[in-house]
Amino acid sequence: MFDRDQQIIELTFNGEMITVVAAISMEIFLQDHDISTGRFVVVVNDEMVPKSQYSVTILNNGDVIDILSPISGG
Repeated sequence: MFDRDQQIIELTFNGEMITVVAAISMEIFLQDHDISTGRFVVVVNDEMVPKSQYSVTILNNGDVIDILSPISGG
C-alpha cells in the first residue's frame, strides 16, 4: 500500500482510524476516497474547511476528519 520510503500519518476519518501518506492535501484525500461530487461539508479538528481551501489544507498526524451531509427539513 505504501512505499518503504514514504512517511505515513494516522488520521481519524468519520470515526475510523486510517493511515495516509504524509503531506497529503485535503483535495487529494477526498479524491482518493471518491468524495469529490455532491453536497457535503468537510470538518477537520472541529473546524469547517471551505472548498476553496481544499488544495492548500495539508493533513497532519492525529487530525480528525468528518464528512457531513447537509440536512434539510423544517
